[in-house]
Formats: sequence, structure tokens, C-alpha cells
Amino acid sequence: MKKMILVTCATLLLSGLVVGSADAIKPEETPEAIAKGKAIFERVCYLCHGIKGKGDGPAAFFFSSYVAPRPRDFNQDIFKFRTTPTGVLPADEDLFRTVTNGVSGYMPSFEGLTEEERWQVIAYVKSFNPNFKTQLRPQVQITFPKIPSSPDSIAAGRKFFQENCAICHGANAKGDGMAWQQGVLKGFFDLPIQPSDLTNGPQFKNGYFSREIFRTIVTGLHQMPSFADNFKGKEDMAWNVVNYIMSLSRTPREPK
Repeated sequence: MKKMILVTCATLLLSGLVVGSADAIKPEETPEAIAKGKAIFERVCYLCHGIKGKGDGPAAFFFSSYVAPRPRDFNQDIFKFRTTPTGVLPADEDLFRTVTNGVSGYMPSFEGLTEEERWQVIAYVKSFNPNFKTQLRPQVQITFPKIPSSPDSIAAGRKFFQENCAICHGANAKGDGMAWQQGVLKGFFDLPIQPSDLTNGPQFKNGYFSREIFRTIVTGLHQMPSFADNFKGKEDMAWNVVNYIMSLSRTPREPK
């Protein structure tokens, strides 16, 4: 069985990891497209993200008054859902995936917009931050075998989890680890942010199918570090962790 290879400076991501964008063809970002995106943004996005994209729209406080996450401030370089290395802005395909799928429990899916309209909104959102024009945004190339779930795989994944993840997610993966109890986990606007309850798969903001959990573990989130370096030389362990997390909750049938 071939081992998976994690390469942190590649320009392609294997198909299947970018959910919702496999058939999406990105149009040219013309001034006309950006203007149309602005009109769409001011109709459906500004209530949460604010008219200037600062995450301070009139609805933002009511959704997240005292705890994170708050709506994203598009003027900053910090984005959670990406296939790029830590500290790098997301790829355009990452933004398309988020707009298409939404964020479970917080942001609705905008699949009701046409693909062209979603790309237009993304072109306008990128205009808030000039770094989108200048920063290289390589996607992490991931090749791997999917290790079948088994009692041995789940046990190995649980051992890794207890040693590396329980400090935040808790010994029983309920999102109540010591770091949360001590109040050291902070999100944007310095608001407390609780780790995901991993026994509730549909709650996962970055997707709860195995390939999406794998992507999150490898690329990390803003508050959660990438674990790619932890799996160098023991690459199969990443899938053991995925299998353990998948064993904690019932999820819908995975796409092929």
C-alpha cells in the first residue's frame, strides 16, 4: 500500500477534497464581475459581514454576542477554511466551497446562487484585502490511501487523539478539554471559542465526511494547528485518527 505524501507547497489539490467546486469554472474577475458581486454582497451578505466586510454587520452581534465564532472580517488575512498552509490566505476554490456549502450552524449555503454569481461575490470579497492580489496561495497537495476503519485503526487513532487532541477537545471528544475549561481558547474579537464536539459530526464547520476531516487535520484551522508534521514518517496514523473521529458519531452515507 502506498503511503500518503503531504507536500506543503504545491499548486494542485486532488479532486474530491474541494467539495462543491469540482465542476465550478472560475470566470475572469473583471470590473463588471466585481460590481455584480458587490450588488449581491450588499443584498445577502452585509447583514452579517458588514457593508465594508469587517464582520460587524447588524446581525453579527445577535448571532454571536459573547462567544466566537463571529462573521469573518474579510479585511484581515485570517481565514479558517482553506487548503493552503497555515498563515496563507485561502485559495479561490476554498472560498467557493465555503460560499456553496455554508458553515454548519452559522452560515447558510448559498448554492441557490448560480455558480457565476458565487464567483462574482468571491471576486468582490477579495477586493477587501489587497493581499489576495500579491500573496502566493499554494494549495496543499495530498495523496493518500484511505485506511479502512477497523477496531485496530480506531484504537490507534484514539491513542493519538488522547495524546495530542484531548487538551482542547476533551478526553471524551465533547469539546470540553482543559484548554477550554481554563478559558485560554480565544477566537476573533477576543471572544471565547469552544472546540467542536466531535461526537456530533453534522456540527463540524469544515465538513464531517472522512475526506473533509482529513483535510482539517492536515491543514488546520485558525485556532487549530496543522498536524501534517506529526504524521511525517507515520502517515497512516492520520487516517487512524479520522476513523476514530468518524466512529464517535453517526453520519450520513459518505459520497463516493
